[in-house]
Amino acid sequence: MSSAAALHQALEWQVTFWSGEVTQQERDGFAQWLDAAPAHAQAWAQVQRTDAQLQSLARPAAAQALRARATPQRRRALLGIAGLLAGGGLAAYAGRETSPWQRMLADHSSARGERREIVLPDGTRIVLGSASAIDVHYGPRQRQVRLLAGEIFISTAADASARPFMVQTAQGTVRALGTRFGVRQTDDWIEVGVEQGAVEISPATGGMAARQRVDAGQQARFSQAGVQAIGPLAANATAWRRGVLVAERMRLEEFLAELARYRSGVLRCEASVRDLIVSGVYPLDDTDHALRILAQALPLQITTTTRWWVTVRPAG
Repeated sequence: MSSAAALHQALEWQVTFWSGEVTQQERDGFAQWLDAAPAHAQAWAQVQRTDAQLQSLARPAAAQALRARATPQRRRALLGIAGLLAGGGLAAYAGRETSPWQRMLADHSSARGERREIVLPDGTRIVLGSASAIDVHYGPRQRQVRLLAGEIFISTAADASARPFMVQTAQGTVRALGTRFGVRQTDDWIEVGVEQGAVEISPATGGMAARQRVDAGQQARFSQAGVQAIGPLAANATAWRRGVLVAERMRLEEFLAELARYRSGVLRCEASVRDLIVSGVYPLDDTDHALRILAQALPLQITTTTRWWVTVRPAG
């Protein structure tokens, strides 16, 4: 497991303990998780070191509420907050020293599970995926969108002034060449998929030699140093725009991580089933229904501790 994934899970556990009501089953689950891998213990220690800083980011009343003994109503509210905080904002702060409120301050953003379309002044259309955020900077020489979180799909419009259209990311720049394309931010990479036209990828530190062109029907991912091998566009790369998750021989653990991006709270599976293979088309607008379909397709059962804590286990 990557350090970023371990940190994400550690933050989920921290928010659970913040709620003030923790079941014995949850305590046992935390103990098992903590002992499962050295990376888990390291991530938990990092969260504890960062805890005071995380609390200082919230208003005093909000911080006090997190520490207070929760009523059932507050419990539900705090677990809803868990989906927001553990879903990326605090992980970004603790792991990358960026503000967890960056998405809230963006020019355009979407909520968890939401798809939102915006139209820019030149007619360019952008669809924001779940929990995504962008800033827009249009100037006399170029049109720039900065991807702050999540994923977007862009249909560029022709520009009367012939200004280039650029997507700025943490790992580098994507330049549109008359294009319909998607850009997604992950822990360590930027993923790009092109439906129409082409894009040019310029990694931040790779120099001219690292630039790569990606054509229609292709996808690639890149870091600050370079572009990985370019391959065919996967069916699931832009399927989220239609509200579906297309799984093509996907490991269950990876499938649940993808589905979790569209719901609040914790969605996990037991280690014994994480390598099961999932295929099919699953709805993103009703993730509970997607889980029911999953349990019908594979020998699994879905255990709901609370509305915001779901575990996938072997059936029987």
